[in-house]
This record gives sequence, structure tokens and C-alpha cells, in this order.
Amino acid sequence: MTIRTPLRTITAMGGALLLMLLTGPDAGAVEPAPDDVRPVLQGEEISGGGNLGDAVELSSGTQYLDEFSAGTLHYRIPREIDHSTIHIGVTTLGQDGEGDSVRVETGTWEGDLCSSDTISSSAAGFRDHLRTTHVAAGPPLDGGADGACGSSEEIVLTIELTMDPEDSRSVGEPVEILVHEEPRPVRLGTLPPPDEDFDGGEWQDIGRNVAGALEVTPSRSFGGAPELEPGSTYDVTIHPGETQIFRVPLDWGQRLQAEAYFPEPDEALADQLSGMGSVALMAANPLRAGLDHDSGAPSMSSSSQHRVSTGPIRWFNRESSHAMLAGDHFLVVTADQHDSGEDVSMLYRLTLDTFGEAGDGAPEYPEGHEDAWPVFEGGEVTADRSGADALSRISALGDSSAVVAALATVGLLLLGTGIVVLVRVIRDPRPLPESAPQTFVPHSPGPHPPGPRPPHGQSPSAGPPPQAGGPAPWGHGPQHR
Repeated sequence: MTIRTPLRTITAMGGALLLMLLTGPDAGAVEPAPDDVRPVLQGEEISGGGNLGDAVELSSGTQYLDEFSAGTLHYRIPREIDHSTIHIGVTTLGQDGEGDSVRVETGTWEGDLCSSDTISSSAAGFRDHLRTTHVAAGPPLDGGADGACGSSEEIVLTIELTMDPEDSRSVGEPVEILVHEEPRPVRLGTLPPPDEDFDGGEWQDIGRNVAGALEVTPSRSFGGAPELEPGSTYDVTIHPGETQIFRVPLDWGQRLQAEAYFPEPDEALADQLSGMGSVALMAANPLRAGLDHDSGAPSMSSSSQHRVSTGPIRWFNRESSHAMLAGDHFLVVTADQHDSGEDVSMLYRLTLDTFGEAGDGAPEYPEGHEDAWPVFEGGEVTADRSGADALSRISALGDSSAVVAALATVGLLLLGTGIVVLVRVIRDPRPLPESAPQTFVPHSPGPHPPGPRPPHGQSPSAGPPPQAGGPAPWGHGPQHR
């Protein structure tokens, strides 16, 4: 006999095992690790300059991903449209307890301060899950002379941690940066004044379609958020520590109402909810800045609900609110960790609706810039550990008893086949036939044979949302540093 058939069996089985390890699902049958419920930040990967001379250029309509350093990060944003407003959204992960604060500023090369904000370790609406801010640099809102912030050819953006680098917990953590350049509207005097009820005013009934509730898979990133249909109810399940993000397009003149309703728990669930932290519902604008939020601990004896309501989207709202740009808005639902680390499956019903006539009070932009909704590209790079490499997958498989059992079975089969081959070779040590291919072929010098060569070896602000007293995107107007 020859040993080719058993060897082929071993090779095939080993290849199948290797293929399963390298190309199988990221986590296989493994339950998500605790960090897998954290928000995901995305964008085109960049590294901000360590000083002004090395400031990295950013472009409008792009989403970037950087990470905090021990020093200040510097960026420059060329103005491509005369008299435009440059909007910048900054999002990073929240921190529990007393963490780092983040200082964000826009200005000019001449030293004029256009806007600034400092966001603390956790934002009121996002709890300890996310930190966001929205700053801008542009002409005065009254239509007067542009000033330095509205006429400079470039805007300078700086982002820095306010903690001592030696004590900082955020160095190396991701930071997501959005850039949107908005043209200067014509005929500002015809636009509606700012809305006085920035929290949406009196709540209007939006119903709750329990029987017709839809299913939806939430996202952990803004870029991957599923779009929700106004007037609909969705059944969703959330776990402690989880962040869930949904998308709702809003046009000028429209406002959003949403409710997260948690049914009365049964006795078993009520026991699990003991020690459960707060659950929060947040509404955010296209640059991720908070508009309204509501939070509280889930009730153990009755149903509970959290509601958010935004004011209508108007251009002049930017004087004191972030409800100032039409485009994709977001609903974010977060659940704090359980005191004991226990996993609890909490069902809730998310109902939403929009009010107001789409396009009412829309600004008229100059010719050629009519489509000025914020749209961001560059979300291909993700600050997330879910895209595990082969070694990570192999390591992760050790947590799954089902996969371990399968690997043990394959291993025993391989071992048994090897023993059979060894015994047969010992008992019948006949040489291979002369026609059999040789195991080793001497290498002959000379050029590589024709044909393809084998591939080379791969070896959120500390206080309430801006409408409740926080800074507007323009801060207090241009100042000189």
C-alpha cells in the first residue's frame, strides 16, 4: 500500500479545521465580551499634528478617526465656499466617574477664537457612554460684516485633553471628527426666528402600536444606524452597558418626538432589575450634538417611559440651540451597567413621529449649493475590537464549549488516522513504486518558470443639552486669544 490516501485525509481535515478558525464568524458561538456593547467610532484614519505647523488638513463631508495624544491635536480646514460656516462634530467614548475633559476650539491663523466647548467625562444625555460636542466657525448671524471667522481662508481646529497626561485615562482612546461646510444663505431676513420652545414644547400624543410593532436591529455606531419610520413602533431588547443608535431624517421645519416604553416587569425580571442603573433616551443632531434627553432607573413594579421632543429645525436656532441643520438625526438609547455585573434582557418599545411641514422655513442657498444637508463619508475604519484577526478568533474559541468539543472531536480523528498510518507503515514497509512522485525534487538553477509567482508571505457636556443653557456652536462670538 501507499500512505498517500491517509495523508490526504489528514491534510483535508486539518485544512478544514484551519479554514474554520481563520474564516469563521468573528465570535463564533461566543457570547459578546463586555466591551462589545460599547459604542463604535468610525472614520478615515488620521493623526492630528502635534503643533500648528503640522496641522492635518480636513475636508468637508468627511468623517475622520483619530486618537487622543498626551498633547494637543491640530487640524486645518480650508474654506471652499465664500462666507460659509464650517461645522465640526467631535465624538469620543464616555468614561465612568471622574475622567478626562476634552477642550475643542476653532479659530484662525491670526489667533481669533471663533468657538469653543469643553466636554466632561460623561454627557448628561449619553450617560457614561459617549461624549459629543458641535462647534462652528462662520460669519455673524445678523448678516453683518464677515469678520475673521467668516472670511479666513482656513479654520484651525484644536482638540486636547485637560488632564495631566500622566493621569489621563483617554490617551490612545479614539475620537471621531465630522466636518460640514454650510453655504451662507441668501435673504436671511426672510427666515423664521429661533424657536422659543427648544425642548419641543407640549408633548403631543404619538400612540403606541403594540400589536403592529416592527423589529429593528440597532447599531452601535452612528454611521451604521438603521433608519426608523415616523409613526411606527419598534420592539427592541437592550442589555446593561449597551448603546443603541437609530437614524431619523428631519427636514427644515420638522421636529421629532420619541418614546422608549418599558412594560411592567414580571416577578423574575423585577428581581433582576434590582441594582440596575439608569436607562436613557437621547435625541441628537447630524453632528451628534444633544438636543433633548430623558433618563431614569427601570421600574420594578410598573411600566416606565422616557420621552424626548425637539424643537423645529430652523436656521436661526443656532443662536442658542443645536436644532439648526436639516439632515439625519439620531435616537440613542443607553443602559447603565448592573451593579452586580448581571446580564438582564430588557424589552422596550420605541415609538416615534415627526411634526411640521417638511421644508417650512428652509434657507435658500446660493446657486450650485442647494443640496447642503450634512452627508459624511469615510466610515470604513472602525475603532472596535470586533474585527478580530485569526489569532484572536482562535483565542476566542476557547470560551465556547460547543466549539471546543468540535475541535476535540476533530483532534481525536486526526490522532486516530495518524496512528493507523504509523502502524501500517511499520507492518508493511514496502518502498514506493518507481512511478510514484518523489517527495523532494532537487532545485535547478535558472529563471523562474513561466506563470504567476506564488504570493509573498503574509506573515458629552457635563451639564444639560445646549438648549438648557449650554454653549451655542459659536460660543460668545469671535475673540482674540
